[in-house]
Amino acid sequence: MTEVVVTRLAVDDWAVGRAVRLAALADAPEAFGSTMARELAFDEAEWRRRISTAPSFVAWRSGEPVGLVGVLNRAELGGQGANRGWELVSMWVSPEARGTGAADLLVSAVVDAVKAAHADQVTLWVAADNARARAFYVRFGFMPTGARQEFRRHDGSVFDEDELSLDLRSDQATSNG
Repeated sequence: MTEVVVTRLAVDDWAVGRAVRLAALADAPEAFGSTMARELAFDEAEWRRRISTAPSFVAWRSGEPVGLVGVLNRAELGGQGANRGWELVSMWVSPEARGTGAADLLVSAVVDAVKAAHADQVTLWVAADNARARAFYVRFGFMPTGARQEFRRHDGSVFDEDELSLDLRSDQATSNG
């Protein structure tokens, strides 16, 4: 099996970030709050802005990008959810790379980034009907908080999400990656 490595995107890597994000939206449009049409319209400046405002990580296998995850510091960004702190967002692994450890490595990169910022937890929202993703996150150590929200996509459609949280002070958070 070919080794998977994860790197943090730099602003000049915007085209890689764009390509992986568009692949994610094409593969699993129901899993994301945005749409392919919306993000196809983003220009280079928008992709660079996105990478510069929040750490983004790409999983690579045989020299090809096969996964993506980001992490937002909601407190720094302000606006909706500003009281939530660090939030894992936009997690995706290509179908051909699932089961290779790419997902674990991507989440571990997020955990390392959040720990480096001296934060005690990271949260995420998972679509209520996405049992596979939920099982992965729980295996990693995330626990349901009991919070649920209705997420309205940019195209007006809605879906329910459940919040999960990982306590970074526990041994569990360091034993997965």
